[in-house]
Amino acid sequence: MIDRATHRTVVMHRFTRDLKAGVEWNVRANEVGVVANWRALAETETRPALMFGTSSDRIGTPSGQSYYATLSKSFARVAPYAGVSWSGYEERLLYPFGVNVALMDGWSAMLINDGVHTHLSTTYGWKNLSLTLLAVERKHVGVTVGMTF
Repeated sequence: MIDRATHRTVVMHRFTRDLKAGVEWNVRANEVGVVANWRALAETETRPALMFGTSSDRIGTPSGQSYYATLSKSFARVAPYAGVSWSGYEERLLYPFGVNVALMDGWSAMLINDGVHTHLSTTYGWKNLSLTLLAVERKHVGVTVGMTF
């Protein structure tokens, strides 16, 4: 596993309902970068949401920034997504995709393909906290903790 992915801190501020931005600190790589998400189009009954954003490159890369556009659409408890992303590390376009499934009482599961590797996660969210168990490349176990305030 690449050191860059082992310890990461992200602090974001929501400026509007559709725009949030902040900083991402990859502690072991001593790297600080910009992270941002803009929902250009909100999802409707007949149209998917369209998001643009940037963050550090995909899990497993030693450096680089990623820039992406993603379409997503919820169908009851299942929400697939697909997009295109520019990998600064690999200097090429990638085509990430995945699906999030709402399970029960705060639980969800996600299949994530970052355009190169497939990852799995399950998340439990309550109030303003979330705890996610990751299977990076379906074999390296990780944990993320999230908090909104």
